[in-house]
Amino acid sequence: MDKRILRTELKLLLRDRGVLVLLAAFACVLVYGFYNGAAWVGGRSAEIRQIVEKHENFLAERRSEVETGFTGSNEPGNFVANPSDPFTIGTELHYAVLPFSPGAIFAVGQSDVLPTQHGISLLTLQRTKADKAGFENPMSLMYGKFDAAFVIIFLLPLVILAMSFDLISAERESNTLAMLLSEPISLWSLLVSKIAARAIFVAVPILIGLIVAATLSGTAAMTGEFWWRAGIWLIVVAAYAAFWFGLAAAINSFSRRSATNAVASAALWLLFVLVLPSLIGIIVSGVFPVPSRTEVTAAIRGVNLDMRRDGEKLLTEYYQDHPELLPKDGKTDLKAFGLAFVYIQQQHKAKIAEVESRFTDQLEKQRKWVSLSRFLSPAIAANEATLDVAGTGTTRFVDFRTQAGEHDRAWNEYFRGKVFRLEKLTAGDFDSLPRFSHKEEPFAEVIGRVLTGTGFILIATIALFFIAYRGTRKYGAQK
Repeated sequence: MDKRILRTELKLLLRDRGVLVLLAAFACVLVYGFYNGAAWVGGRSAEIRQIVEKHENFLAERRSEVETGFTGSNEPGNFVANPSDPFTIGTELHYAVLPFSPGAIFAVGQSDVLPTQHGISLLTLQRTKADKAGFENPMSLMYGKFDAAFVIIFLLPLVILAMSFDLISAERESNTLAMLLSEPISLWSLLVSKIAARAIFVAVPILIGLIVAATLSGTAAMTGEFWWRAGIWLIVVAAYAAFWFGLAAAINSFSRRSATNAVASAALWLLFVLVLPSLIGIIVSGVFPVPSRTEVTAAIRGVNLDMRRDGEKLLTEYYQDHPELLPKDGKTDLKAFGLAFVYIQQQHKAKIAEVESRFTDQLEKQRKWVSLSRFLSPAIAANEATLDVAGTGTTRFVDFRTQAGEHDRAWNEYFRGKVFRLEKLTAGDFDSLPRFSHKEEPFAEVIGRVLTGTGFILIATIALFFIAYRGTRKYGAQK
């Protein structure tokens, strides 16, 4: 790289209104992407807090009632459930929720379609209503909402290519290339210096966007976790930008016409950013098809109908196993009926789980193959790395579903045992109830995935600059 050329290029870029307008527009779009992402994350975070607080308030109120000896009311028109009844508390619908990470503003990802809450209850029908959002093709939803990640993955390459497609060809077409090369400078140094100048200019709106992101994040930006995520995000963005600069360098080193360079740049952008991700999505969806929400809902409704049809059969089987609970004198004991009801619900939940597991297994297979596909396109690699940094990728959501399922089982086992043993809840029991707390995956695993994807981008970038180096030697020999 030649410092004189670098300084000259920086001055020329400062005087180029077209470049300044382009970068200003890019900065505005990036800032809007961060704003849009922050608005979404803030709104959903408020909803999650309300969900958690509502359930905690419910438990606190019931605990207080148990402490005071309140046992409910059976008055006509004024029925109030007994707060010490485990069936009453166990069937109250609540949610295991996935909190947003401090870095969520960098990429909303699929958080608008993948569930951040999982309904928990002894009952089945209520829980399944809140847990359908995840059954979608992950590739069709790969880029998610219009956020900062969308701007970086889609628009940053266009900005770089628009500024860099004619670095050498423009000099040749204006008859200044021979004059420049008459100086003690190689074509390679000229090319690298021009790219370095443009990289400095491109870095400005990205850094402005980062400052805005920190401002919009509010209290999240006060944590160390936000800044290490921000640092890794910058590394991913820098590697992604370097790839497109490398691609521009390679194109410039072989083609002598600006029009040809422009066409080649556009074609390669379409290939890496649009065509390959779409093609991979079609292939993965074909090999591991995931039903639509409508199909999932229809399958679950089918199970519901079967359970309603077989309800009497299950009830008969339960009474055969528990003859002491059979109705006496034509009267059904409410406690006995409650036990039978819980038994039927557990059978129902097991069948629903079988239906859902078939779909979630396909979703997990798609996720793994999509993850492998990042080695085919830098856009996929950068997007996957960005989602991991932000904590909004499918890996974190799949892990959340697993943890939520474990909490579901713990909640049901706790209350099912209480119901079957006809135990009453004490004030102390409310303090020991199963509570959901999401556990983040180890930091090393996140970094490992990010570095793997970023490493692929850097290797591809090095290869492109090597091609450009060889191309400039050939280009210079033919000038």
